[in-house]
Amino acid sequence: MNIAILRVCGKCEDLERLRKNYKFEVYSQWKKDDPISKTKTFSESGFKVLIPDGSSPSDMIEILSSQLLDLSAQRIDFRDYGVAAEIDIGFGIGEEKQFTATYDLSLVFLELAVKCGVSISLSGYPVDEENETN
Repeated sequence: MNIAILRVCGKCEDLERLRKNYKFEVYSQWKKDDPISKTKTFSESGFKVLIPDGSSPSDMIEILSSQLLDLSAQRIDFRDYGVAAEIDIGFGIGEEKQFTATYDLSLVFLELAVKCGVSISLSGYPVDEENETN
């Protein structure tokens, strides 16, 4: 499985200004000092946007490219709003269809990410096919 999440963090007023100009489908949000756990709190406000899953690494990159193109077309550069944006990409490894995974990030993709002020984080995680639901 290949998943991605867009995480945007910053000051409440900057996040609100951004969300007025672009309608994100937010699935999680928090404010500065909200609890993360019993002993930790968030150091800044933010929200997360779930990006559709990709069936393969190349499919995931196509989905992400489409998302970045949409942001670019709307002239969204997160840096202009004083917020930090990161796309966390996770890819499952060890399953029959995707025993290993390779993401090829083209210059066009990377240029789009830079143009929108988005950083990219890649992680691999082991998949247990017996517990995988389809």
